[in-house]
Amino acid sequence: MRIIESLVKALLGGDFDHGYPHVERVLKWAERIVSAENLVVDRELLETIILLHDVGRIIGEPHAYYSGLLAEELLKELGIDHAVIGRVVNAIQYHSFSYARNHNIQPGSTEALVLSDADKLDALGVVGFIRVFLYSCRNGRSLEDTLRHFDEKIFKLSGEVKFHYSRLKALELAEKTRGLLNELLVESGTPALP
Repeated sequence: MRIIESLVKALLGGDFDHGYPHVERVLKWAERIVSAENLVVDRELLETIILLHDVGRIIGEPHAYYSGLLAEELLKELGIDHAVIGRVVNAIQYHSFSYARNHNIQPGSTEALVLSDADKLDALGVVGFIRVFLYSCRNGRSLEDTLRHFDEKIFKLSGEVKFHYSRLKALELAEKTRGLLNELLVESGTPALP
């Protein structure tokens, strides 16, 4: 596990939005979900999945596809069982709701569902609000496109989570995000998008 963790830290760096700090927050959300739902999971498998879920971002989009490819190759090199690798790749590809929907990928394990929910929870609340703007600035997204992203994706995430605990937290965090966005619109004099 140390090898994977060190590699992921080096590949993703320290960016708040999609770097290693994001991975650490997803790990914490996953722990909360597993505890609140009394889930039986393979904790080593779950940690491996979470560590590797965004490594494909170093290549680009669709990051879930590239993350799955990189994870598969790395785990093969480490001598991990083929069936375990399949579970890791499935979970990584499933965590992106747009990629999973476009490619009809269904979750193959509880760990896949936990990663998916934990990743979505990190996209909401104050943390999620900051992440959206960091990503937008880094990628040259206009303010209008950034605001549209909240309606097209961020505010839909609470309807995409699977566990009861996740739904409650997602609704709570989405309200915080909505409040921050409203404050931004008021302070900047920016009209709300239709």
